[in-house]
Amino acid sequence: MSLAAPRTLVVSGSPGETRVFNFEATFSPVAKRDSDSKEDGKVERGAWGGDKRGAEYKPTSHVVLTTHPRRGCPIPVAWGASTAAARGPVIATVTKTKLRNAIGTHNGSYSVYRSIAVAAGKMDPQFKPDLHNTSSPVVIPPSPSWFDPKRIVSMDPWGHLITENFGTYLKDDVDIRPTIAVTKAHIQMLELVDAMEKGRLEADNKLLLTDGSVATTKAAIEHVWYLPGVAARFGITEATLRRSMFEQTGGMFPELITRSDINVFLPPIGGQTVYIFGPPEYCRDPSKKCTVRVHDECNGSDVFGSGIFTR
Repeated sequence: MSLAAPRTLVVSGSPGETRVFNFEATFSPVAKRDSDSKEDGKVERGAWGGDKRGAEYKPTSHVVLTTHPRRGCPIPVAWGASTAAARGPVIATVTKTKLRNAIGTHNGSYSVYRSIAVAAGKMDPQFKPDLHNTSSPVVIPPSPSWFDPKRIVSMDPWGHLITENFGTYLKDDVDIRPTIAVTKAHIQMLELVDAMEKGRLEADNKLLLTDGSVATTKAAIEHVWYLPGVAARFGITEATLRRSMFEQTGGMFPELITRSDINVFLPPIGGQTVYIFGPPEYCRDPSKKCTVRVHDECNGSDVFGSGIFTR
């Protein structure tokens, strides 16, 4: 259906059910004032587009609601499969909704801001990042836990190996995003500077540098939940978990109820960061001893110099 005035939508619900919905009239009930006209030098805005001087948001005339099941995913996810190819990529992007095989979306806690940028015409809704040169600077190869659906249930172990393992999909224009970013980093720790000044520590210019900073490997991880595995961790059924999350999120994700064929969920919560001090390959070397320190949460303000820490 064309977007001729009055602008309407064809909304699809259950199979065979459609209805026409006048979106503009519903969400813009107040008549446009003379002061809002182009003739007065004002910028025309509306529910169908942003700043007309910028890149206009041009949605299609057909909206598919997520309250009814589809006929499965063309690219399924087999969590815990023996290879990346057999497991399949996690597709939570919104550029091609028919290919989605996960509930939620990337950077879910920021998706509202992203939607405002798109609606205002400041961001291309079909934007796809260039993943060239985004490979991990260190080798983190598969381990047996990657192939056990009960061992890893809250992150995608293949999330940092998108270009290496799913390059064929990327060439076919499938919008796959990494869920783990690995980089080299330096951390400034005042305690170490103090220890160096008092002679308790000495820089080796490999791990501890002369300025008191520490060379680390940093991994930023986005949550990717395998719902059957998460439910098993809490000793509940997947159905119970899905219904509780659906209700407690105010119905934000109806697919939790309607899409039993999708068992991967990207929750709209903050991610986590891992800092590795020393050679990362030691983590998989059974002859090496590794110390793990879990820092659950850190909410602080650089502006007000405050911080809330839990351990």
